[in-house]
Amino acid sequence: MKWLFLGSTFDSSAPFGHNWTRTKTLDIQVPPEQLDKLLDYVTSILEKNKYLSNLSRSTTAGVGTLQYRLTGNDGSVLDIAIKIQPDKVEVYYAPYPPQSVGEKDYVGLDLEIETVVRSYFSDQSKASLFLVFSPKMEIIPNKKENPIKKALGSVVLGNFLWFFVLILFIGVILISFIGIYTPLVLIAIQAVIVLFAGRLVRLRGEFDITPDNPSIFIAELRMKRDEFDQVIKTCLPKIKEVKKKIYDATLGQGRDLDPGTVVTTLNDYGAVCMPEFVKIKSVNVYKLITDLGQRFGIVKPSVTLLNVLAPNAAATGVSPKRATVLVTSGLVASMNESEIRTVLAHEFSHVRARDPLVLLTLATAMYLFWVYVLVPIVPASLFFVTIILIFVFYTLLFFVAKFLEARADLDAAVTTGEPKVLADSLRKLGLYKYRSHVFELINAGEWVSWDTHPPLYYRIRTLENYNPSGEHHTQIEAIRGCLRGFADALKGK
Repeated sequence: MKWLFLGSTFDSSAPFGHNWTRTKTLDIQVPPEQLDKLLDYVTSILEKNKYLSNLSRSTTAGVGTLQYRLTGNDGSVLDIAIKIQPDKVEVYYAPYPPQSVGEKDYVGLDLEIETVVRSYFSDQSKASLFLVFSPKMEIIPNKKENPIKKALGSVVLGNFLWFFVLILFIGVILISFIGIYTPLVLIAIQAVIVLFAGRLVRLRGEFDITPDNPSIFIAELRMKRDEFDQVIKTCLPKIKEVKKKIYDATLGQGRDLDPGTVVTTLNDYGAVCMPEFVKIKSVNVYKLITDLGQRFGIVKPSVTLLNVLAPNAAATGVSPKRATVLVTSGLVASMNESEIRTVLAHEFSHVRARDPLVLLTLATAMYLFWVYVLVPIVPASLFFVTIILIFVFYTLLFFVAKFLEARADLDAAVTTGEPKVLADSLRKLGLYKYRSHVFELINAGEWVSWDTHPPLYYRIRTLENYNPSGEHHTQIEAIRGCLRGFADALKGK
């Protein structure tokens, strides 16, 4: 990243008085009464930077504007204006020389600015409580989750490729006990786990999405930090009872979830809170997956909800019939319906292409090559060489996995016809994952890291410039794109 952190400033005129060459709109609503506080907050962030000078700030007709300049290590400059409106935040860029800023730099700056603005709404003085419901969910007070069930489900919630790598390295230890049969035992264990991965994931879900239980309801309560702490202290130990009472008074009777019932119930359990707002959101996820199943031409996989704050989705299973797509409540809470559709479409691509099975096959083939080819021909004295070769092989395996993720992005773009919506979804996912170090996304090392996903800036840039119409060979496009992206990263583009 050649740009210094948020830097110095320039002309204090309105954004429209400057020759801006690029704009970005952030879907962030700013209540008018929060404008000055938000400007103070963002200004305080900028003023901490040693490269900052003469920061310009103005407010006109309920619209706030911040302007400043970034100075590159090579002497190039980038003028930036942040225009904060009630229904959106717009960012304007003007580089000099005109071609001195690459698209990946813009993406990184977009992420940083959005992170700073959104972090204001999640500062230490305020907090949000999320309660998740569905029409036919089962809520049993004080029921403890079976630890074995939890452990089995957790095995497949992470990155499958990392799971394969872990199992295969365990084989290094086991081979001294069961000899040449070790590879066969490990492969059999992996095959069984992958075969039943869909069921294991469902064990961890709070409830399944079915025709009788099609929607997810989320009640978000925004409140002061001291009220939030009190709610957590008094209600969290009895949260299942609290949710059951809310459910029985609303969804359990065929009524809509309503803010009044939510607040009253919390207060009945000793939490004295006066939320700034209570927002009820519902998404018919079953309708989304039914539509996507038709578009992808596959049997609808099972879909289950994992009640965690992190926005995410994942697909497991060796075939569509045995597959399960997991959706987190954080994904439903933080994204609109179109964004959720594109994220699910990405996962449907993995299901249709049987990507977990593909990764298992590649990892197994590499392991067998190591055990039956490398180990016999490499002398014990050159064990270090073997370790280096294994590291290279697995780096290559993770690089190949990036082809599958890039293809899933393109499949989602073609199937939904909304590549820019998926790009926006990735921004939100990236903001959560990389909130404190977004600049680490922009380097060639991301391409050879042991991560199945291509760099975030590459995925966003590709989708924003992708035309989903016409005939596409997405796997070939993905491979070419990743190789080109890696080559560009090596050149610093």
